[in-house]
Amino acid sequence: MGEAKKYGWRELVAALSERNTRAMFVLGFAAGLPYVLITGTLNAWFTNENISVKTIGVFSWIIIIYSFKFLWSPAIDRAATPPILNMGQRRATILLLQGVILACLMLISTASPVTQIGLIALAAIVCTFASASQDVLIDAWRIEVATEEISVDLLSAIYQLGYRTSVILGGAGALMIAARIGWNDTFIALSGLMALAVSGVFLALDSTIHRTSAEHEDTPPATWRNFAVMPVILGWSWSIVTLFGFMAYAFRAPGEANARAFTMQTGPLIIIAAIIVPVAAAAVMLHLHRTRTPEATADTPWPGQSIFDALYGAVLAPMSDIIARLGWRALLVLVIALSYRFTDLIWGAFAYPFYLGENYGALGHSLDEVAVASKLFGALMTFVGIAIGGALILRVGRMPCLVAGAVLASATNLLFADLANGGGATHAFMSATHAYALFAFMQPLANFLHLDVTANEALARLMMVIAAENLAVGFASAAIVVYLSSIVNRHHAAVQYALLASLGFLLGSLGRGALGELIETRGFAYVFYLTAAMGLFAVIVTTIDWVREARASSAQKAATN
Repeated sequence: MGEAKKYGWRELVAALSERNTRAMFVLGFAAGLPYVLITGTLNAWFTNENISVKTIGVFSWIIIIYSFKFLWSPAIDRAATPPILNMGQRRATILLLQGVILACLMLISTASPVTQIGLIALAAIVCTFASASQDVLIDAWRIEVATEEISVDLLSAIYQLGYRTSVILGGAGALMIAARIGWNDTFIALSGLMALAVSGVFLALDSTIHRTSAEHEDTPPATWRNFAVMPVILGWSWSIVTLFGFMAYAFRAPGEANARAFTMQTGPLIIIAAIIVPVAAAAVMLHLHRTRTPEATADTPWPGQSIFDALYGAVLAPMSDIIARLGWRALLVLVIALSYRFTDLIWGAFAYPFYLGENYGALGHSLDEVAVASKLFGALMTFVGIAIGGALILRVGRMPCLVAGAVLASATNLLFADLANGGGATHAFMSATHAYALFAFMQPLANFLHLDVTANEALARLMMVIAAENLAVGFASAAIVVYLSSIVNRHHAAVQYALLASLGFLLGSLGRGALGELIETRGFAYVFYLTAAMGLFAVIVTTIDWVREARASSAQKAATN
């Protein structure tokens, strides 16, 4: 696919006056808030309550729900439109899901991590399920309402800005409030923010794209479809039962559950069953349908044929569409989606234990210091990273930015490793460049705001490293959202984007349980070196796709001339 239309600043400012771009910002906020609260802010609460890093690692597997959202995306995509204020299906269903998210956050606000972590886990699971489902519809809406003037690239960048705004308020705001009124009341206040974000569905306009039905004009015979769907159903069922069964076991017997062994032994099987099997089934069906003539009995319906037809038409058909359009490149896209966000997602659950804790090379900062350094200053740097990424994508193209994002995401893990080892290299750099002077404003500002902040060199080093890391994450996030959005077919937007976006969550999420145990045995520094090395794989595969696209573009220009 060629590069999208390129914009100047005048065109960007004009586009921001459109109603759907403003709605995209608010919907991005609504998507980001429950994610940051469940996968990040809760872990800060747990750290303050002295919940072990190992337990936090197992709890963080809840994020894997985002990895499996493509499983139920067809049902949400084609669900009957709820009769709410004459809204279209997308907006009405999003509104219902936001109600569920609000209820779960309120329930969490009444519980204690020490005595009711099971209740919190249950509410978090339901909240994450509703949040992931909301994401499916917001992603589909973004792709479907894109126009020549307001492109999907632009809407994707606006989405990221709204998303990261929620990180500031749900991260820095939560820590500062919790330091003063306690965590339970803090979650009540955060529920109020989520209630305000509901306004996005009233601002948005309905999509004019009509979703395709489960039946297609050029569809394989019924028996072929049914045999393709059966292993997919079995693979999904086994993956979900196995993963959440181990989570329940780990909460019941934390001393006996071995998350590292489970990840190493069962994790690859889950990836095969949940991802590889559906993609392989779609590829086989596409090949058979193109090369073989079906037998006369191949279209004989089975009992419950309508269910098989719905699953095939809503899941395998969109997957086959990706393979048919991209050919062998579909495998490359799959690998990129699977590996691109690994370096920041896998250790994200342990950011608060690293900043707030005092063991395994942790830094031991206060809640206010972490709020300022990570969730305020850091989130603002992510903002800047997204803005830079969005501007560069529109100017130089998505592929160069995609590769650059992978390089930056991997490299910044080395900066955190240095902090875990005492920050010697960071100190040398900041001393040589007089960068410590840049943070001289911190103590007067902290005193003015009555924050529990000691503006010493340790905090300055943390802020410098967080600035670099969040610039990289913001840049990479904008790049991967635009890249995946460019891959999907607008008529299969919900399923295809949910599938591709889920892959990165799956790999990073599966590794978190093992990472918690690895931190307790080897320390934070070792883990940062490990994740930085793993990030090089994403650099390689994105570079391959960039070279492929550059050659295809050159060949097309040569043929035209």
